Amino acid sequence: MKKIAVIFVSIVLAFVVSSCSSDGKNMNNTDETASELLNTVLNSIEFPPTVEVTEESAFEEMGIDLSVAEDYAAVKQMLSVDVVEVIILKVKEGETESALKKLESRKESLINDFAFYPEQVESANATKVGSEGNVVYLICHVDAEKGEESLLKKING
Repeated sequence: MKKIAVIFVSIVLAFVVSSCSSDGKNMNNTDETASELLNTVLNSIEFPPTVEVTEESAFEEMGIDLSVAEDYAAVKQMLSVDVVEVIILKVKEGETESALKKLESRKESLINDFAFYPEQVESANATKVGSEGNVVYLICHVDAEKGEESLLKKING
């Protein structure tokens, strides 16, 4: 009986250890596509008209290297009077830090190069950049925190 208990505990510990990264965080690789995650953000807060970013050259202009991504989706403002943007990258293993740096640079660009009027400044300054598992994201919106909460809830189930 003692052997069975030891084997059971060993199996449980092996499962727990294999589902966590070295820092103890759950390595969540969601089955949701980048587009589905993007729609979660778009449906969680009211956005002005946006346009989907599909061309690789448009991502390059935003400073985003798509070679680190397995899947991606993005939208940005349709009119220059608004400063809103959402970028979702499902990155390849080992590329999270690199993608985060690029999105942090994009956030700085939104703040310094695109936000001139008070509403634009407020939106750009509220931008959230983060990661969860293999998902790296940027949400530029006055209610970015609410969008981020919805996104993380979707990723973590």
